[in-house]
Amino acid sequence: MPAPTVLFVIDPPERLDPPTDTSLALMRAGLRRAQEVFYCTPGHLRLLEGRPRARVRAVEFPEVAELFSPGKTVDLDLRTLSVLFMRKDPPVDIAYLHACAILDRLPATVLQINPARALLRHGEKIIPLYFPGLMPESIVTASADDLLRFLLEYGKIVVKPLEDCSGRGIFVLHRDDPEAAVRLARATEEGRRFVQGQRFLPEISGGDKRVLLLGGEILGWARRVPAEGDFRSNINAGGHCVPCELTDTDREICERLRPWLRQEEIHLAGVDIVGEKVLEVNITSPSCLREINALTGAALEEEILDYVEAQLGSL
Repeated sequence: MPAPTVLFVIDPPERLDPPTDTSLALMRAGLRRAQEVFYCTPGHLRLLEGRPRARVRAVEFPEVAELFSPGKTVDLDLRTLSVLFMRKDPPVDIAYLHACAILDRLPATVLQINPARALLRHGEKIIPLYFPGLMPESIVTASADDLLRFLLEYGKIVVKPLEDCSGRGIFVLHRDDPEAAVRLARATEEGRRFVQGQRFLPEISGGDKRVLLLGGEILGWARRVPAEGDFRSNINAGGHCVPCELTDTDREICERLRPWLRQEEIHLAGVDIVGEKVLEVNITSPSCLREINALTGAALEEEILDYVEAQLGSL
C-alpha cells in the first residue's frame, strides 16, 4: 500500500501555539510513518469547474524545531488525497462555511477528519441538545428579550457566541446586574447574532473534563482548571490541565454519544463534561492531546494515526 497523502487545513502557522498544538503532533507522527504531509489555510482552497483544489505546501520539521518549515508550493487536486484533516479553529464564519462547502465535494475515497458535511450541519454548542437532559438548561436565540427572561428564570447564566471557541466572547450574567439588558443587546448585536444562554453550573469552579473520543471510543482525558478569578477552563483562556479519573457517569455520557458520532462519521471529538452535564462537543479542531500526553505519558497522536490507517484499509 503506497504511503498516504495527507493534507491539514489549519490556521496560518504563525497563529499556532507549537507546544500545545494537536495538528503539529499529528503532522510529526505522520512524517515518522513516511506519509506525504501537506498543509494549507482555507484561503488556499478553491473549486475549479466543480473540482476541489488547493495550493498546498509540504511540511518539513527542522531538527529540534517545534514549528514546521513550509516546503515548496504544489497545486493539488484534492480528490487524490488519502486523508484530509480539517483543523481550522473557529470562528465558524461565512469563510469557514464556504471552505467546508468546497471540502464537501471530496469523493468518499478521501477520509475526512472530521467530514465537512458534519461541520456544516452541527454546531458544537448545540450537539448536546440532541440528547435530552445532557446539557444544562439553555436557550439559543438572537433576541435579547428572550435571554433576559431566561436570566430572570435561572438567576445566573453563561452567555456564549455559537460560532467561536477558546472561551472568547463568553461571560457570566447575574439577575441583579443593572446592565443586563444592555449586555444582552450587545451580545446579540441587536438581534443580528444568535447566542446561547445556559444555566450557570457552580461545579465549573473546579473545571471541566475534556474527554477525547476517537471513533466514538474514549481516547484520553484530563481536567481543565480555570485560572484564578475566571470561570473559563479553556487552555487559551488561561486554564491548565491536571490528571483526573473518569466516573461511571462520565463513561455513560460518552457511551450515549458514541452511536451518534459514528452515524455522523465524526471520527475525533472533544467532550466537555461538568458534573453530569455536557457543555459542548468539539468537532472542529479537538485539542488537549498534547496536555493529556504530558500528564499520562501517552502518545495519542500515534493511536489516532493507527485508527486512520485502519479506516483507510476499509475504504
